[in-house]
Amino acid sequence: MVLVSGIGYSNQSDFSFGRVLYGEMAEMSWPEHVHVEDLNFGPIMIYQWLEESPVKFDKVVLVSAAKRGREPGTLEVYPWDGVLPDAAGIQACVEEAITGVISLDNLLVVCKHFGVLPEDVTIIEIEPQKEDFGLEFSPAVAARVEEAIELVRTEVMKAKRR
Repeated sequence: MVLVSGIGYSNQSDFSFGRVLYGEMAEMSWPEHVHVEDLNFGPIMIYQWLEESPVKFDKVVLVSAAKRGREPGTLEVYPWDGVLPDAAGIQACVEEAITGVISLDNLLVVCKHFGVLPEDVTIIEIEPQKEDFGLEFSPAVAARVEEAIELVRTEVMKAKRR
């Protein structure tokens, strides 16, 4: 089974990319081996949800926006390396997660630390341009929405072929 979600806050311009795409993907038709789930809540709750889920996922595909110093609108697909920070870094992520912060990086660290993520985690990430509150994406990010959804479809189909 493949778990698909978009991660982000509501009404935060380009940083809402994952959440907005989640909404679109939730309305789409997917193959039986795909489960689209809203993971836009704190990482501790996501860890608990994954731990209690009767379905164990072989692959996770997450869509998000993250400021990494790329050209705004850059869309990147990469396998998450699963590397965790040191013990103090993990503790900082858990502390931040308890406060309900919604962050792709924090979600990955917390869920990996507690052993609820499969080895196969793919990130589809866009470099944001606008950081202010609002409903609209910047033109650079808005232009990549359909491409990002197609990238999710490609990743899902790769999992089916295994």
